[in-house]
Amino acid sequence: MADASTTTVIRSDDREWTQFTPTSEFSFISTGGPGVPEFFEERSRRGDGPPLHAHPWPTWELVLEGRVRFHIDGEDVMAEAGDVVYTPPGVAHSYIVESDEARLVGVGTSDGRFPRLQMAAAPLFMDPNGPDMGQVAQLAADAGLDLLGPPLSEVTP
Repeated sequence: MADASTTTVIRSDDREWTQFTPTSEFSFISTGGPGVPEFFEERSRRGDGPPLHAHPWPTWELVLEGRVRFHIDGEDVMAEAGDVVYTPPGVAHSYIVESDEARLVGVGTSDGRFPRLQMAAAPLFMDPNGPDMGQVAQLAADAGLDLLGPPLSEVTP
């Protein structure tokens, strides 16, 4: 990651990407901190998305490409390129990519907890046998997240 506190332009070639799952990768442009939001781009493929969860900070996600179904507070909302989805603090949410690929930009105010969680959990999700959800739940709890259920499933037409 480029130093967002001193760099006025962060070039796309200077950004580092972390493989989070076999079908998803993140680039943290800002890892956040007190008074500084985290800012990241995510590239994912069909069927990818997190478990149902809640956390005490708000998030905004801008869909750059693709179609993503968000599940927020019990309601499903389809978002496509150009749409922004806001999730208030403490609200249960998840999403699933329903196009072949999707790109999202996310902003949150976790004081750096979300990027640290993503980096710590990435090796667990890369396990060919799937992640140890007990370990994932502990990492999530340490970051202030509650895991509430499994990832979403695709809707078949």
